[in-house]
Amino acid sequence: MIDPKTIIDARRRMTASHPKFERHEEDAAEGGCGVVGLACEIPVAGRHLFKSLEQMRNRGNGKGGGVAMVGLDPSQFNTDQETLDSTFLYAVAYLNIDVREGVEALIEEAYELHHTFEFPTLQTWQTDLSALEAKPPAVVCYFVTPKSTKVAEFIETQLSAVIDAADMAAVEEEYVFHTTHALNVEFYASDGRTDAFVLSHGRDILILKIVGYAEDVIRYYQLDNMTAHVWIGHHRYPTRGRVTHPGGAHPFGQGIDCALVHNGDFSNYVSVT
Repeated sequence: MIDPKTIIDARRRMTASHPKFERHEEDAAEGGCGVVGLACEIPVAGRHLFKSLEQMRNRGNGKGGGVAMVGLDPSQFNTDQETLDSTFLYAVAYLNIDVREGVEALIEEAYELHHTFEFPTLQTWQTDLSALEAKPPAVVCYFVTPKSTKVAEFIETQLSAVIDAADMAAVEEEYVFHTTHALNVEFYASDGRTDAFVLSHGRDILILKIVGYAEDVIRYYQLDNMTAHVWIGHHRYPTRGRVTHPGGAHPFGQGIDCALVHNGDFSNYVSVT
């Protein structure tokens, strides 16, 4: 079993190599978020979350809402099951679409790109979604696998002792984690930039979030009929902790194949020890 302290030390060394995300005292406030989750053997369409989320609107809008989906239908992303199963679904939010070329250059340097899917959006959001305070980001999903040459270089120069170099699945996940952190720092945290960030990076998992309510995520990105076997919806109602990860609102997708939400003072990345 991997020593937790070794993992924590490895993460601290990685984050120390990049500029730090800014923290603001005004980000800390007491509260409790609205959360809904479901898992089903049959695919469930996004519209079935509306009633639960609407009943919890009083637990937002602390400037964010989001949904997570697991067990996706590849045809709804214009791809096939083999591609969905064999790649990382790398979802990028563009707050400034002008940086897309630069982001994709970084992605294509690090990964083999197998498929790209651009999420459709509700063009009449300004009149139909009156609760939205800002235009949500454009979202592009990249179905990727790490380049073998880059992974080999990563093993030689950056891989922590916490990961067994012979365990290629674990090595690739760590490589993806490092690549995401570098992208977020360059396009979101560097010199006050808020241009683009990675929403999620995993297999058969997707996170979407906005400055608004979670049900408006479903409406804006036209998820009403999009299906998944697992759904999480989250209204942000600020807690005591200081959120430093790009995107502000939960679900957080910082871990590989993970979506994290909570509704209170359980944890907020202030400290892990």
